[in-house]
Amino acid sequence: MRAWKVSSFGEPMDVLALDENCASIEPGSSQVKVKVEVAGLGLPDVFMCRDNYPLTPELPFVPSQEAVGEVVAVGENVDPAIIGTRVLGPTLFREQKGGLAEACLMSADMAFAIPDEMTGEEAAGFYIPYQTAWIGLVRRANITAEDTVLVLGASGSSGCAAVQLAKAKGAKVIAVAGGPDKSKFCMSIGADAVIDHRSEDITAVTKSLTNGKGASVVFDPVGGRAGRAAFKATAFEGRYVVIGYASGEWVNITLPETLMKNISLVGAMPVGYSAEFMHDAHKDLMRHWQRGELKVIGNQVFDFEDGLKAIQHIAAGKVEGKVVVRIN
Repeated sequence: MRAWKVSSFGEPMDVLALDENCASIEPGSSQVKVKVEVAGLGLPDVFMCRDNYPLTPELPFVPSQEAVGEVVAVGENVDPAIIGTRVLGPTLFREQKGGLAEACLMSADMAFAIPDEMTGEEAAGFYIPYQTAWIGLVRRANITAEDTVLVLGASGSSGCAAVQLAKAKGAKVIAVAGGPDKSKFCMSIGADAVIDHRSEDITAVTKSLTNGKGASVVFDPVGGRAGRAAFKATAFEGRYVVIGYASGEWVNITLPETLMKNISLVGAMPVGYSAEFMHDAHKDLMRHWQRGELKVIGNQVFDFEDGLKAIQHIAAGKVEGKVVVRIN
């Protein structure tokens, strides 16, 4: 089996290599083995190469937290009827069995059957971005059509998903991106307004667009200076949803600041929930997808042999949408 593996920590170009003779993998009792069609990559894969991510596996490991493909083998506690089913879902990357390989492992209860009309490239960029957006906006922020949602990193995978999901739920969306190309991309996916953080002040423009009130919900996968500016633009009784730190730094917010404006500061990550909960979230997301309200737009597709280029592309900050790698 061929697989891209990280055998030491450092920059992706120095530590990620293609193993042409990787040992075959077999599913555990409640797992399925998936012949990978397309693997999804994200900024966490870059951070894991650097050993700068909370869920970094032990060395050596195969990157890619999500994938799509055909179930080819099952564990002893799994109904063999699922063999041959095309599924998407989170890989067992924490057990070194990520999706950037010809085969990966998934938990059987977290392998989601997908319709034939969903392409592999689209499916490989669906699970993590849209589940993250759903948990952040629907579960944690309880958004309604009355909300104005400020989305940082809106041209990235989770940001792109958040823009679309917030619009599907009826909210007004202000997207934040860097540069005219990414700003144009955000408008194309449904944002009501875009702030170019390279030339505009996030706090001032957000308040201007909301008649001085600020955003009632902030979706922040970026942190750092952008996160700080977004927090200053959060409305009274707003909900600030912490997703990640794409900037390399977590947002700096003190508890007294949340107190003075009655702001709810919440974290959101698609882990720790039951399989039943995640399936319910997936069903809601698929309803929006079937209505055409969610589209995995702007996926940048790489061939398997270019797995290193794919991760370097993410590390260089060139992403619009999701980066995926065709494998089988």
